[in-house]
Amino acid sequence: MNDDYKDEFLLRLKKSELYKALKENCSDKDVNVIPLVEDCTSYAFQRTKTIVRHMGEFTLHDGDHLFRVLNLMERLIPKETIDELTSPELLLLIISAFFHDIGMAPDEKEVLAWKKVWDIEPIIDENEQNTFNDFKRFYNSRPEDEKRLKDLISKGNISQADTIKSYLITEYIRQTHADKARDIIEQDWSEKIKFRDTDLTVELAQICYSHNEDALALLDLDKNLLCGSGVYACLPLVGVILRLADILDFDGKRTPSVLFSHLYVRNPISINEWNKHRAIEAWDISPDLIQFSAKCTHPVIESSIHEFCSMIDHELSLANNIISTLNEFHTAKDRNLQIKLPLKVNREKIRTKTDIKNRPVYIYKDTKFNLSKTQVIELLMGTKLYGNPEVALRELLQNSIDACLLRKAQEDKWGNLYQPKILVKYYTENEEDVLEVIDNGTGMDEYIIDNYYSKIGSSFYKSKDFYSLKAETNADFSPTSRFGIGILSSFMISDVLIVDTKRVYGPHKSSDPLNITVEGQESIFWIKSGTRETPGTSTRLILRKSHNPWDRMTENEFIENVENVIPNPPFEISIETQSHKKKRDENSFKEITSYSLKDYTWQENENIKFIDIPIDRKDIGLVGSATVAILESKNRPVERIELNSRDIEIEGESYTLERELRIDVNSIKESSKTITISDDGDIRTDDSSSKLASSNSKISLHGIEIPSSLFPERWRMKNNQVKINWPFPLIIVIDVCGNRDLDLNSPRTEIIISEKWTDFEEQLARIVCQHIKDSVEIEYWNNLFEIFNSSNSSENFKRALNELK
Repeated sequence: MNDDYKDEFLLRLKKSELYKALKENCSDKDVNVIPLVEDCTSYAFQRTKTIVRHMGEFTLHDGDHLFRVLNLMERLIPKETIDELTSPELLLLIISAFFHDIGMAPDEKEVLAWKKVWDIEPIIDENEQNTFNDFKRFYNSRPEDEKRLKDLISKGNISQADTIKSYLITEYIRQTHADKARDIIEQDWSEKIKFRDTDLTVELAQICYSHNEDALALLDLDKNLLCGSGVYACLPLVGVILRLADILDFDGKRTPSVLFSHLYVRNPISINEWNKHRAIEAWDISPDLIQFSAKCTHPVIESSIHEFCSMIDHELSLANNIISTLNEFHTAKDRNLQIKLPLKVNREKIRTKTDIKNRPVYIYKDTKFNLSKTQVIELLMGTKLYGNPEVALRELLQNSIDACLLRKAQEDKWGNLYQPKILVKYYTENEEDVLEVIDNGTGMDEYIIDNYYSKIGSSFYKSKDFYSLKAETNADFSPTSRFGIGILSSFMISDVLIVDTKRVYGPHKSSDPLNITVEGQESIFWIKSGTRETPGTSTRLILRKSHNPWDRMTENEFIENVENVIPNPPFEISIETQSHKKKRDENSFKEITSYSLKDYTWQENENIKFIDIPIDRKDIGLVGSATVAILESKNRPVERIELNSRDIEIEGESYTLERELRIDVNSIKESSKTITISDDGDIRTDDSSSKLASSNSKISLHGIEIPSSLFPERWRMKNNQVKINWPFPLIIVIDVCGNRDLDLNSPRTEIIISEKWTDFEEQLARIVCQHIKDSVEIEYWNNLFEIFNSSNSSENFKRALNELK
C-alpha cells in the first residue's frame, strides 16, 4: 500500500492510547502483533466505506465511527488500568473496535439480490437464491411496511417509497450484521488473528458477535484465557467495553422509533436532521461521568436523544453488574483491574434551542397519549364492544385454532407427523362451573407471555415474530386472532383464569412448562413451574354464577352452542360435558346447507324457481352452499307478475281486486289489494304486502362463526358495516377459509367494508351468477341478465355479473 493510503488511518491509529500501550507491551516475541493490528485496521477501515452506499441516510457507521469507538474505549478505561492490560487484551480491544461492524458492509451482489424483492417478476440467479430468500422472509415479516410501500408507489410517491426501502435494507443489515461479522471473520481471517502461538480468531468473533446480544451472556466467555506463558486475557472485559463504547457513539445502528414514526406525519423530521444532532455538540465521557450536551430544534429530536440516553442507562446498569463480577474475580487472582463506570447518563445539558432573545423555540414536554387502563378495560368489557358473554368461548377457540395451525406448519417443515386437536370441556369441580379449552398448538413461553399474552392490544399474530415464523415455515393460513384484546373477554364470565402451557421450539425441543393464574384483569400474573408434558395450552375459566351464559342450558344445548361457534373447524375439535361427548371436524360443515336457513317464506310456488348452488372453491377460500329464488311467469324470468286482477261492482260502485309479485333487493315481495267490511258495514279497500323468499345467511371466517347477517336491516346497521344488495333473494351458508380474509370489528361480530370485502362479494357473485347461467337455457339467462343489470343492486354484484355477459 502507498503512504497516502496509510495516512488515511495509520496516523490516527498511532495516536490511540490503546495502540501506544500495546506497542510498549510487545516484547521481542511479539513482533507480529503491531503489523497484525495495522492490517486489521486497514481492512476494516476500507470495508466500512461501502456502508454509506446502503445506509448513508440512516447511520454513520463508516471509519469515523470505528475510530470513535476506539477513542470511547480509552475514555472508559482509566489510564492506570490501560497500563495493567495484557497485550492480548489490548489487541482484542483494538481489533474488535474495527471489526464489530464489518457485517454492516455487505457485498454489492447481496444488496442487488435483496432489491429484487421489489421487482414485479424477479429473476433470481442460483447463486443468490439463499440471499434473496433470507431477505424476502424478513420483508414478509413486516406486512405493515409492505403495505405502506405499496400505497406510496400506487400514489406515485417514489421518493418516500425509496426511503422505506432504504430503511428496510438498513434494518435487515442491522439485525443480521453480528452474524455476518462472524462469517466474514471466518472467511477472511481464519487462523490469522494470533498472539504468539495462540489463535484468537474464534474469541474475536465471539466478542464481535456479543455486542449485539444479551449483555449478561458475556459472563459465559473465558475470564482468564491463557494466551502464552503467564499471559492471560479477560474476554468479558473486552466485550463489555466494546458494547459501551459502541452505544455511546449514539448507536447509529438504531433509528429511534419515535423519530421513524415522525417520517410520515404532517411535519416530518428527516433522518438527516437527526444525524446532525447525533453529532452531539459536546460530550464528556470518563469513568466518573457520561454527559451529553445538545441544543435541540424539535421535540422529536430531544425525545430521541432522551430515548438513547435511557438505552445507555440500561446498558450501564448491565455493564456495572458485569464489571462488579469481574472485579471480584480479578481481585482473587491478584490482578489490579478495578474498573468503575457511571450509573447513569447526566442529562443536564440536553436542552431546547433558544432564539436570539433567549426564548425556547418550543416547550419541551415528554407528553404523549396515555391510556387509562381501568377505563379502557371497562370499555372493552362493556356492551360497546363485547355485548355477548359467550364471546369468551369464541376468543379461546380462535386462539387455539391459530396455535394449532401454526404448529402444523412448523411440524411439516421439520418432517414430523402432527395431528392438531382441541378439546372443549364444561364441567363442575369443587361446586364451581369450569369452562376449559385444551389444545396441542405451539404453546407459550415467558417471552410470549411477557410481550404478547399479557399486553392488551399487542397480538402475536400481528407481530414481526409471527410473520417471521410464518415466512420461515411457509405457513399457509390467515390467523383469526389479530387484535390482542380477546383474552379480556374471559373476565366477562370469570374472575379466575388458569393457564398451563409449554412452547414448542423445534423438533422434539420445547420450553419448560408454565402454570399461570390470573385473578381478575387487574391482577398480577402468578407464574410458576407447570406440569404439562407436551407442547400446547390449556385455559380454564372458573365461571361466575351470575355471568355464566351456559348455566341454564342442558348438556346437549351447550354442545350445540359450541358447534354454532365453530361451524367449519379446520381439524378435529372435541366437546365434552359431564356425560356427553361429540366431535366436530372439517367434514361436519357439509351437514350445514342453505336448506337449514329456509323459513316459512321459502315455500313451493308456481311462480318462483329455486336454484341450489354448491360452493366448493377452496382454491379461492370459499366453501358452503346457497339457494336463490327467481321470479318467473310461463317459464320466463320476469320483474313482476300481476295475478288475479279483477274489477267488481258492489252497490253500484266499482272496486279493483289485485295481487302482484315483484322482485326486490334480497327478496320477492307480494302485494295485494282486498275488500273488507268494517264494523259499521262500510266497504273499504286494504293494501297489504309481505315478503316471499327473504334473504338470510350464516357466515364463518376460518371456521369461526361471525354472529351477524350479510343482509342486516337498515335500522340495525352500524357505520362501515357490510350488506349484500342483490336483485334476488338468497340464502347462504359459507365459510371464508384458506388465505382469504375479511376485516372485522374488534369483537369479531361484524364484517366491515374494505378491499377484502369487495373482492369477497365479487367472487361470491361470480360463483352464484355462473351457476345460475349454467342451470338455465341461454334465452332464459339473457332475459335474467337484463333484469339483474337494470336493478338497484350493489356495484360489486354488477361488476361480477357483467363478466358473464
